[in-house]
Amino acid sequence: MERQIKSKIERPTAARIQQMAIAELPEEVRAVAGIGASNVLLTMAHRGDLMSAWLEFGMHFISGGRVSMRTRELLILRVGLRTSCAYEWGNHVPGALSVGMTADEIAALADGTGSWSAAEAAVLGLVDDLCADNCFSEETWRALTAVYTEGEIIELVILAGFYRMNAGFLNSLGVQVEPGRPGLGQGMAYIAPATPVKTAGISVGEGQTEAVADGTWELKFYHPAVTQELRLEAVTEEGALSGSITNAAAGITVPVSEGAARGNRVTFTTVMTKPFPATIAWDGIIDGDFVSGTVNIKGVGSFPFDGTRAG
Repeated sequence: MERQIKSKIERPTAARIQQMAIAELPEEVRAVAGIGASNVLLTMAHRGDLMSAWLEFGMHFISGGRVSMRTRELLILRVGLRTSCAYEWGNHVPGALSVGMTADEIAALADGTGSWSAAEAAVLGLVDDLCADNCFSEETWRALTAVYTEGEIIELVILAGFYRMNAGFLNSLGVQVEPGRPGLGQGMAYIAPATPVKTAGISVGEGQTEAVADGTWELKFYHPAVTQELRLEAVTEEGALSGSITNAAAGITVPVSEGAARGNRVTFTTVMTKPFPATIAWDGIIDGDFVSGTVNIKGVGSFPFDGTRAG
């Protein structure tokens, strides 16, 4: 007898596959696990070959995507809702906040009361149609073509498919949301620490003294998902800044490049190559033994950081 398809399958309340320990992950993957989506990586790590391919494919939407970061996160949250995937929702609410969605918009998305632009409404329609019947309607097609290029529409369809696939993996294997993440359909409070307003090309003016950037700095990088503690080793010579940044928890150290120290302002770049390429630009103001500023991660957003000199 043919098996009847169930209308609604209850989600597991515990993991069906035991997670690997973070120490067992490859070094380059431990840094990603530290950002927040650790439970999915610790589960998928049982198949490292698939995890590497999955990370590379997923990161292409961040590093090479054509649609905006806000559009991407809006689409992913809608997929999370339509697939009843608590993990997908809980880990992308922080991402949505980091790219400019407000708590009120996230709440409106969850309860269906939002008022969206034509472009965003078209994306929501695409997700709803694909989740309902694996094809979007002529009405949705017209709405999409009115605001997106053909290449962007292809990206949106594949992005939705990727996160629908992820939802099936996460739901079926019972991957549980990390502590502190919102539940399905819930929001979270996030107020970023204030950072000084900086003027491009700021230099030492009257009454200011040349700031000293050299030394060891204990930094905190504030992301809605997690606050990361980092250590910067900085050396300056004739205005050029070099050194390294270490994430001790993840066991990762990366060199500083394109560094400069001008007056009381420091700028530098750190580049990750594994498990995916990521360029991180740092821009800070030094005040004695205190530094604060902004971190910009290409394709992800801008976040505040601060820290103190430790030596």
